[in-house]
Amino acid sequence: MTDQRINYLLDQCIRGLCTEAEKEELSSLIRQATNDEKIKRHMEKTWASLSEEYKLNDIQSVKILSAILDKEPVVHYMFPWKRIAAAAAIIILMGAGTYFLFRDKGKKEIVKTNNKTPQNIDLPPGGNKAVLTLADNRTIVLDNAQNGTIAEQGNTKVLKLNDGQIAYDVSDEKHAEILYNTITTPRGGQYQLTLSDGSKVWLNAASSIRFPTAFAGNKRKVEITGEAYFEVTKNAAVPFIVEVNGMQEVEVLGTHFNINAYPDESTINTTLLEGSVKVTSLMTHDQQLLLPGEQAQLTPNGHIYINKNLDVSEVIAWKNGQFVFDSADVKSIMRQVSRWYNVDIIYEGKISKETYSGIVSRNNNVSEVLKIMQQGGLMFRIEESTPAGGVGKITVLE
Repeated sequence: MTDQRINYLLDQCIRGLCTEAEKEELSSLIRQATNDEKIKRHMEKTWASLSEEYKLNDIQSVKILSAILDKEPVVHYMFPWKRIAAAAAIIILMGAGTYFLFRDKGKKEIVKTNNKTPQNIDLPPGGNKAVLTLADNRTIVLDNAQNGTIAEQGNTKVLKLNDGQIAYDVSDEKHAEILYNTITTPRGGQYQLTLSDGSKVWLNAASSIRFPTAFAGNKRKVEITGEAYFEVTKNAAVPFIVEVNGMQEVEVLGTHFNINAYPDESTINTTLLEGSVKVTSLMTHDQQLLLPGEQAQLTPNGHIYINKNLDVSEVIAWKNGQFVFDSADVKSIMRQVSRWYNVDIIYEGKISKETYSGIVSRNNNVSEVLKIMQQGGLMFRIEESTPAGGVGKITVLE
């Protein structure tokens, strides 16, 4: 009977049909060590069926599940299967709403979010929005463009795929004319493209990439501003080089990495997920070789420092459709909010020095992100964007 009951409760939560009493019952059953094997079997089945956007990493799932169970983060003891802990956290997230850990100082609490917002004003999230500027300065609004061939430049076709991404098809790369295109995302926009060599690039909000329609010669070079995540196609004979804000170069052969170079951040951060990259300061010519899990921080004076104490999953959460905050201060969080929700941030009174931690989908309205800090005592005033296309505004109140 216990097996059937656990399976029933888990399935109800996955479908979002769990009552409050059933959620409490499920939480109680998860706590009981005698149920580990039963839950493990169902969790493995659930994990295999989940799409990638829902697959939290170990750190995220441990934080969520530990908070739900009201325990210190020792889920590895209760659940020796990392993926099982992740799936358990996801099931509760999917069935009961998004949970946050907030106010890192003092006791951690849990807040279940809902769709109610102060003053009944809310702002929607960003989406796939970008403008493509061709070599002849023609522009194409990508979110309005039809699927298929949207432009031809020499031997190169620009394709918009069924999933909304942009790709370049070169008929004769050796003899292709070198033409440069630029893709720019606004605040509240993001976009993904595939370069002519097969390398994939994800652009975050308020970012840009300038690139050749076809790569020729002994290097593959692109230029970016803002934030971008790269999955570079391996080619040992032709290194891939990213120039960042005219201040830094990142050289790779084939690897996965993220670059955050927003002008309102204090450093340019290059974070390596796999492979290796060489980071060079164009101001001081300092060089650093990164290993997986490390981050190079370029300061305004041109020096590079290596950060080995970071959660890589937090760095690339945006690319996976999430906000992940781990002991983040108010201004750091609000900078991300400003870019993704296309809002200006105004501060009235003293700015809180509290730090906050939480996980929330970037598909949610802005109120769901603000709740992380509202439960810590902060208040906000939200003003909608104007019909003429102006940006919204969020005022952070003392």
